[in-house]
Amino acid sequence: MTYSNSKQIERLIQVSELYYKRNYSQKQISEKLHIHRTEISRLLKRAREVGIVKINVSPPTSRANENLENFMRQNFNLKQAIVVPTETNSDYHEDLESISVYTNTLLNDLMKNDCVIGLSWGETIKKVVDNFFLSKKLKNVSILPLIGSPMGKLDISCQANHLVHRMCDKIPSSKLFYLDSPVFINSVRVMREILSTETNRSTVRAWDKVNIALVGVGSAKMVDNYNWRAFYKKEEAREIYKNSMVGDVLSQSFSLDGEEYREKYSNLVGASLAQLRKMDTVVGVATGERKVEAIIGGLKADLFDILITTDKVVREIKHLYF
Repeated sequence: MTYSNSKQIERLIQVSELYYKRNYSQKQISEKLHIHRTEISRLLKRAREVGIVKINVSPPTSRANENLENFMRQNFNLKQAIVVPTETNSDYHEDLESISVYTNTLLNDLMKNDCVIGLSWGETIKKVVDNFFLSKKLKNVSILPLIGSPMGKLDISCQANHLVHRMCDKIPSSKLFYLDSPVFINSVRVMREILSTETNRSTVRAWDKVNIALVGVGSAKMVDNYNWRAFYKKEEAREIYKNSMVGDVLSQSFSLDGEEYREKYSNLVGASLAQLRKMDTVVGVATGERKVEAIIGGLKADLFDILITTDKVVREIKHLYF
């Protein structure tokens, strides 16, 4: 059945209005219009596919959280701050679940046809990808890793290449890019050889075309975290947090004042922070009291256009530094 003529379009609109606007059940619509219930379900699905019905999920924002969002925008160079409400006694993993829901809504708002999406690595980005679902039709979306593979034995589910693959599975007909390289390579010659492959060249070139970058934030206070230790070798982990560095994005560290540690990264396989800043929209996603200093450092380094975090984190920022 096609939907090119006006009568068929009218039927889609009629069924959609009864179901979504007037709260008729499918059984009631069937009785009213003398259409079989299975046909009602198919018509509602088709109405979504052709754009007659568009579903937006809009998590509520309290007045208190609006004030916290205003505080973040006024004190940091952010286009948008999304402060997620949490329960007083909720733990880190519960808060991570909450911010992933809000991140899903934001991503659906940001994604357009022909967009290029870049992902970092880690537990936070994994949770976002786990809970991601696409609420609209898109064409020609490309998804790529922004950083190389772990030096240690990181769970594959937190690795950038795997996260890119899973995200592609959730966006029909999207294009997948890989980066077949460890995050650090100590030989210039070996690095050149690895990055000269067509797969890696195409990914590295695409970093300059990224429209949406989704990145987590590492913290010096979480170097004992299993995922952190599983991503780096011991000497690499120590090197990243030398000289009072408090946090990192894409394995590139910075101080509380946003000053970057620049001595190490000639052997890094990943988008540079300078490249990150040039991407159209950089979304930083982070929670946990142990990441407060790292989040502030990332904000002062102007790494994020949009920050998604929790009310607990923002209150801690206000209490400690303002």
